[in-house]
Amino acid sequence: MALAAARRAVSLDPENAVAHAILGDVLIYDGKPDEGAAELAMALRINPNHADAWAFLGQLKAFEGEAFEGIGHLRHAIRLNPHPPGWYYWLLGLAQYTAGQYADAVETLRHEATHRLGSQRILAASLARLGHMEEAKEEAREFLALNPDFSIQHWASTQPFRHQADRQHFIDGYEDAGLPP
Repeated sequence: MALAAARRAVSLDPENAVAHAILGDVLIYDGKPDEGAAELAMALRINPNHADAWAFLGQLKAFEGEAFEGIGHLRHAIRLNPHPPGWYYWLLGLAQYTAGQYADAVETLRHEATHRLGSQRILAASLARLGHMEEAKEEAREFLALNPDFSIQHWASTQPFRHQADRQHFIDGYEDAGLPP
């Protein structure tokens, strides 16, 4: 339904950067990262300062194994929107974790705009990677209290990583933090 609605929005207004950005993100999660990248590029051609498109592009780069480039795009999005929604920090933390920047991910994911959301699982994994096991397990317990049906395998099956090693990096961190398989 999301894909149909996003395609319809673009067809109704082909010059709408928001519609192209949303379509791009939906395509990424629909297993069509190249089409998603093309839609994000179109959004940025229409509006080079569209912060959400930059954030979605940063997420895509992390999923594609280009986490450092993704971090740059996400920082650019935050510069463009100095009061961003919490999901910007969530995506930045995801890219930082992907890049192995665990301390940076912890700092980002503890930002008041995102802390205690679903991104808390990435925070738990980051803490585990830093060897802060008690803190990691506490974050995992708090995350599970709000998301009792979470399982690593279900999550892994829904994530559009290009490289299995990147997906496994998250799986390993989640397991270390004590999240259920």
